[in-house]
Amino acid sequence: MTSTDPVLPPDPEPVHRAGRVGRVLVRAATGAGVLGLTAAVVTIGSLTPPRSGGQVEQVSVPVPPAVTTLVCPGPARLPTAPDDTEDVAYDPQFDPTAQEGTTGVTALSVGAVPLTARTLGAEAENPDGVDPTTDPVAGTVLRAGPGGDGAAWAAGTTLTRADEGDLRGLVGGACRAPAAQSWLVGGSTSLGSSARLVLQNPGSTAATVDLSLWGPTGPVEPAGAPQFLVPAGTERVVLLEGLAAEQRRIVVGLVASGGLVTAYLQDSRLEGLIPRGVDLVTAGAMPAGRQVVPGLAVQESGADGEDVAVLRLLAPHEDASVEIRLLGVEGEVELPGATSVDLEAGSVLDVPVGGLPAGDYTVVVEADAPVVAAGMVTRGGDQGLDVGAEEDGPTTGPAGPVERAWVASVHPSEDASGVLALPPGVDARLVLASVGRPAGVELELRDADGAVLALVESTVAGRTTSLTVPALVDMAEGADELDPARVAGVVVRTASPDVAWAAVLEAGTDEGVLVSVLVPPPSPPDRPEITVRVR
Repeated sequence: MTSTDPVLPPDPEPVHRAGRVGRVLVRAATGAGVLGLTAAVVTIGSLTPPRSGGQVEQVSVPVPPAVTTLVCPGPARLPTAPDDTEDVAYDPQFDPTAQEGTTGVTALSVGAVPLTARTLGAEAENPDGVDPTTDPVAGTVLRAGPGGDGAAWAAGTTLTRADEGDLRGLVGGACRAPAAQSWLVGGSTSLGSSARLVLQNPGSTAATVDLSLWGPTGPVEPAGAPQFLVPAGTERVVLLEGLAAEQRRIVVGLVASGGLVTAYLQDSRLEGLIPRGVDLVTAGAMPAGRQVVPGLAVQESGADGEDVAVLRLLAPHEDASVEIRLLGVEGEVELPGATSVDLEAGSVLDVPVGGLPAGDYTVVVEADAPVVAAGMVTRGGDQGLDVGAEEDGPTTGPAGPVERAWVASVHPSEDASGVLALPPGVDARLVLASVGRPAGVELELRDADGAVLALVESTVAGRTTSLTVPALVDMAEGADELDPARVAGVVVRTASPDVAWAAVLEAGTDEGVLVSVLVPPPSPPDRPEITVRVR
């Protein structure tokens, strides 16, 4: 697929320092949302006859690196917010009043490449010098580079924190490059739940997005046209409970044409007046026979708890037999009663991840047909644990507020090197594992300007390794005087295709711990190139 070349808008104020042979049919995929050029196959007509036997020679042609463009999620919003579109009816169960909470975007570029930001849909970029990463009103577009011989590495994270109210929770999501196709694995439209889909188009041309929906019993026929126009430079909001009501488990597939888009789902739930968790479902890996869910940070739970962590699976096109492996801090751990499952094509299944010791896990999913996957962890609520005994016998904990976090999947066969921005004011730890052979990793702790503060070298094997930011600082040579609060991001470099990693964010409140998990988006190639076919 090709996309039109955009007319890049002028850069706003920086956020911080941060002879001819034949006819060449090439259109570079340099849309405003591309994080580097994607590989393309093109045809070169030759003045010489085709080679015998129909054999085709392919050569790689280096091309100039593109501008790195990332789109960050907007703040967490109530589904009844008046600025949401009127594509669907609103759920009156949600309180429309304003909630306590703060939102910010943490952004950095690796190296000396300046990073700029603008707000989607803004009439003017950064009016009166306003920083769009502070208390954003919508999605934020970050642009950097190119730098050196390749596309600039940049990262951003949107984090909303609310200690009370209907949207109580730590709601985080990494900024991503727009794409032509996305899979959102997570969310619900059952009673008390809302699935707020946000479509973002940072380009200069309108994009049309086609939606496909799956639920517990198979593909879902939307109650309305499953196609949405997203004008250039804007975002559009759709409440999926109006398109596909009473779906306890959902998966959303999106295909964009006319331009590249980013998409995320805000999953929020209430039980009466009690908040039951909110987080963002961000794009995961495309359907494949192997999926890895890193950073599944579970709390201790009974196997029969109502609010235990889950692994969500879907085989969208054909039946699949799935094997599930869990890598804990001591090595491989057997998931009680669910090491293998059979998936019916088109039916979304949640596999409970209960009865495990508290800790960080890496989930490896192996299937004999393409599947998509994601994880969901919780804090608080009923975890099925015996917390005390009264005269009439043991009881379980009260069904109080619940916090939840969705964890997108990754393809371990892709380059695992990447960068994540770490928001201030929360506890962060890096969770790494190798799903194959032992692998060396190099960890760079970066400040808000993208400069290297400390360097840590380590090896990860067939188990999950968890390292807090203070622990990483202690491991780094010559970083004795480094304040961990200066760390604004981490770069992971590895030559192994088996490494998977994520960052777990936590914050304590009077009613328990809030949690969110960041999964790094794919990194741009060091030397972008296209493949051409000569005949």
